[in-house]
Amino acid sequence: MRGSWALALVALTFSTDAAAAARFEAVADSAQRVDALEPFLARYIGRCTDIYERRTCEANVQAVRRAVAGKTFTVRIPDAAPLVHAELQGDGFLLLVTPFVDGGGVALTQGAPARQDAAGHPVVNLIPIRGRLPPGTMDMEFQSPFRTGAIELEIVFQPVKAWRLPRKLEKGDYEGVAARFIAVRVLDARTGTEIASRVL
Repeated sequence: MRGSWALALVALTFSTDAAAAARFEAVADSAQRVDALEPFLARYIGRCTDIYERRTCEANVQAVRRAVAGKTFTVRIPDAAPLVHAELQGDGFLLLVTPFVDGGGVALTQGAPARQDAAGHPVVNLIPIRGRLPPGTMDMEFQSPFRTGAIELEIVFQPVKAWRLPRKLEKGDYEGVAARFIAVRVLDARTGTEIASRVL
């Protein structure tokens, strides 16, 4: 599977509580850090195409899946601006986070997409995060990291299963690791400061 992912997205309703940032730190501190998402997903999915090594390869993949089952991980996603849409709403804001992260042609997703839209794009639900602008914050100041693409994500997750979805309008499959997203944090990549977070 090559190229960028295109998705149809469905927003959910949510209202963040004031303790979300502290709760994010609590769950992230207890998780194992993944330094690079792509090799983590590749080991979980497995590429057992060699007919002579297939049995050994498949056994290794199952061993990897057993080793991470029930464990919690945290990963930082750089260049995540395409995954976050920001809307100003009076003195507050709404961030819509796409829980579909391309890790080198294999996706990390919140659950597994079960269908595609008419254009053949996998359908996933957005993760909304609401918050209030700090006093004195100008609209342009808040929008700056989103306009410049200086957005990172930190995701705390538990892998659940591998998934595969045949492409509707072309050859090949979408493929990924369905996970339970435990918490999500949106960061200003220029400073590393948190913009907003949510514990699911």
